[in-house]
Amino acid sequence: MAEITVCLVVSKAFTRESDDAPADEIPPIRFRLVAGRNYITKEGADRLRRRLLALREKRRLLANQAENLHAPSALKRLELECQKLQSILDSAVIAEPPLDRERVSLGAWVQLRDADGAEESYQIVGAEEAEPDEGRINSASPLARALLNRRTGEKVHFKIPTGHRDLTIVSVRYGND
Repeated sequence: MAEITVCLVVSKAFTRESDDAPADEIPPIRFRLVAGRNYITKEGADRLRRRLLALREKRRLLANQAENLHAPSALKRLELECQKLQSILDSAVIAEPPLDRERVSLGAWVQLRDADGAEESYQIVGAEEAEPDEGRINSASPLARALLNRRTGEKVHFKIPTGHRDLTIVSVRYGND
C-alpha cells in the first residue's frame, strides 16, 4: 500500500506582524494520503470523533477569552488539529469484523505467546488510530502484517531489528467478543 505524507509549513514571511506566534509554535499540517482506502475500526472512529468534539469545545472556550494573549496562536493550533481530524474522519472507511471470528483482521485483539511463554496482546488498527503504548498497532507494521489472515493456534515468524521472533496466536477476539 503506497503512502504519501504531505507536509504544509507556512513560512513566517507569509504571516502578518500581528500574528504573535513564533513560526516554530505553529505545527505543520500532515495529511496522510493512502492509495486505496483509509480503513479504521469503529472504535477508532468513535475515539477520533470524541477528540474532535473536545477540541472544538476547547477552541470555542478559548475564542471567548479575548483577554488571553496566547489565544491567537493557540486557536490556530486547535483549528489545524480539528481540520486534520475532520479530514481523517471524512476519508475513513469503517472496517467490519470478518464473519470468521477466528481469523485475524483489522480490529482484532490478538493474544500472542512467545517461545518463553510470555504473553502479550495487540489490536490491529488503521494507521490513523495506532497507539502502540495502548497496544493498538498499525495494520502496516511488520507484526500486524505477519498476523493478518492467520488463525488461533498458528505460529508466526517475523523479522525484528535484532533478528527473528516466533510467536503463537493464543486467541483472536473482536470488540466485545
